[in-house]
Amino acid sequence: MIGELTISIKPLLPVITLVVTAVTILFVDVFGTRDNESHYGYLGLVGLALAAWFTLGLWDKSSLTFASTFITDKLSVLTSLTYFLIAGLTFLFSPGYLHHEGRNLGEYYALVLFAVVGLIFMTSAQHLILFFIGLEVLSIALYALAGFVRQRDLCNEAALKYLFLGGFSSAILLMGLAVIYGVTNSLYLHQVARYVAAHGASATFILGMSLVMVGFFFKISAAPFHAWAPDVYGGAPAPVAGFMATAAKVAVFAVILRFLDSAVFSVKSHWIAMVVVVSVLSMVIGNFAALRQENIKRMLAYSSIAHAGYALVGVAAASRQGGAAVVFYMLAYSLMNLGAFGVVALVGRQNESYVNISDYAGLAAKRPVLAAAMAICLFSLAGIPGTAGFMGKFYVFAAGVKAGQIPLVVIAVLNSAVAAYYYLRVVYMMYMEEPREEFQISFHPAAVVALLVIVVGIFQLGIIPGSLLSASYSSFALFTF
Repeated sequence: MIGELTISIKPLLPVITLVVTAVTILFVDVFGTRDNESHYGYLGLVGLALAAWFTLGLWDKSSLTFASTFITDKLSVLTSLTYFLIAGLTFLFSPGYLHHEGRNLGEYYALVLFAVVGLIFMTSAQHLILFFIGLEVLSIALYALAGFVRQRDLCNEAALKYLFLGGFSSAILLMGLAVIYGVTNSLYLHQVARYVAAHGASATFILGMSLVMVGFFFKISAAPFHAWAPDVYGGAPAPVAGFMATAAKVAVFAVILRFLDSAVFSVKSHWIAMVVVVSVLSMVIGNFAALRQENIKRMLAYSSIAHAGYALVGVAAASRQGGAAVVFYMLAYSLMNLGAFGVVALVGRQNESYVNISDYAGLAAKRPVLAAAMAICLFSLAGIPGTAGFMGKFYVFAAGVKAGQIPLVVIAVLNSAVAAYYYLRVVYMMYMEEPREEFQISFHPAAVVALLVIVVGIFQLGIIPGSLLSASYSSFALFTF
């Protein structure tokens, strides 16, 4: 019952585990020797594995705790497992990269773990203030990670731009929450829904909801609130850019689904139109801007804007099928995008001197395994059949068609065809062009493991997607969609 401070520790065991692991890494970093640098990531992986084990035990045990502000349900469990996978792959890509940059410090891994804590609070929040607290925990960690390689000017620029624009978007979102609270006298999702169902949506309430949605759109770098993404992803360390482009998107899309379904579903005619417009702008601006990019990190940044547009097709469907398809799509997108940024981290060398598309000329002749992994990730991003990206788009577009959003789906399909050009351009460069110089790439064993997991996952979800799709549908069993 709301108002009673019911506290259950079991749903919070994953969070407690991550915090304890992060603090342990910080203590080892302070009191240990520099010989322990390579073990920070492995210690973080142990913490993530233990948190995942605790989380799996919560799959069929829905509960509310802390005065009904923190919910444990299948959606929160599935998204939490996704965060652990993303963070684990980020840890595997990071040791070699940070060693070359001279920044293999414990606080890097601790910041990633604290970011995951923020992500969990965001998607488990039944009260919008708890969501905002989780968002700020995530944002502070990402601001620091974006500028982690301090000797690089682009990193410092990325951190400052993300800090200023992130703070601005958070202010807009917080203003929207204040307006909603002023109208409904509550920030519990179901109480907001009850008020709207009983009294209808006033112009003031629609304003508050719109401000909240603008804040959400900024966090997923959807157009026209996307301008920060190319500069931040382009300047941030490649493993960090991959983490930001995936984990934060998964979390905010889960929050969008929960907010739209649990709080404002009864006024869906108002927000569907907003989602459709933003989806179209994201796909068109993201894809056509990516066509002109010579820097591969900026190309992937604009690509992520387009993929936010594809996923919003499922949100615009306003159905359980659409919500489940969005969850599936986000995991598929996370795998292929992390893989692409992981290869960028390996090819870029010290100070990320080799991040232009032309720098990948002849990669297949010199590093065939690395080129093959990159090609598979790009094929999946393009939506080639047999890959996770194809199945993700298929389910999202199918949900859109079933909901009657046929013009939006047609625009999405056409944009997917446009996107294939700039993805295949990189593949052409790797396989058809002659090497311009010797590739000085040292494979860290952990990065090889990460690429193997990603490639297997891409084909697994592309050929046998049933298990994850069933879990996605199950996570929406209690929703009104």
